[in-house]
Amino acid sequence: MNLQELITPVGKFVEWTFETVLVPASDPINLAVIALILGGLAYWLRTQSKFTAKARQNGDLI
Repeated sequence: MNLQELITPVGKFVEWTFETVLVPASDPINLAVIALILGGLAYWLRTQSKFTAKARQNGDLI
């Protein structure tokens, strides 16, 4: 028994894990992150427009 016989099954298991678990799971995670970013951007733009309208009413906007 040599070291190659011990390392090869571990390498095959890691490769199998990437192909069957991590790669398919990456698409929903990426979509969730993109949705979170777009939602945060929409929220910030809406809040910023309210701040701008309030500043115009108070005369604070140049």
